[in-house]
Amino acid sequence: MRHLVTVAGPAAPDVVWERYARYDRWAHWAPHLRAVETQGEVIRPGARGVVQVAGLLRGRFTVTEVDRSKGSWTWQLVFLGIPVQVAHTMSPHGTGTRVAVELTAACPVPLLYAPMVHWALHRLTRV
Repeated sequence: MRHLVTVAGPAAPDVVWERYARYDRWAHWAPHLRAVETQGEVIRPGARGVVQVAGLLRGRFTVTEVDRSKGSWTWQLVFLGIPVQVAHTMSPHGTGTRVAVELTAACPVPLLYAPMVHWALHRLTRV
């Protein structure tokens, strides 16, 4: 099952990318991500770690692709044995940024997680 969430906001693309790229910024724009444990400070292909969601679930993740020039990155999460692929893309939109997240899983997880993603993307794209 796939589900796409798209949001546009006033934050400049460089600001949005910095928020995406630095693990220590994730909880600021995605407060449901309570903790991120990983080596390194920025996303890169092959990076692995653990993320805590809403204080309840811990999931393992691997960053699979990062392309700064295209404003895209993808990671694979595993929660309760369920793999979920999360593909992020961003592009300039007027003076701000449009971001999109495609959630893919073999079950309805994308539909359940989509409202939280929509809320987080609004925070990500705000100044």
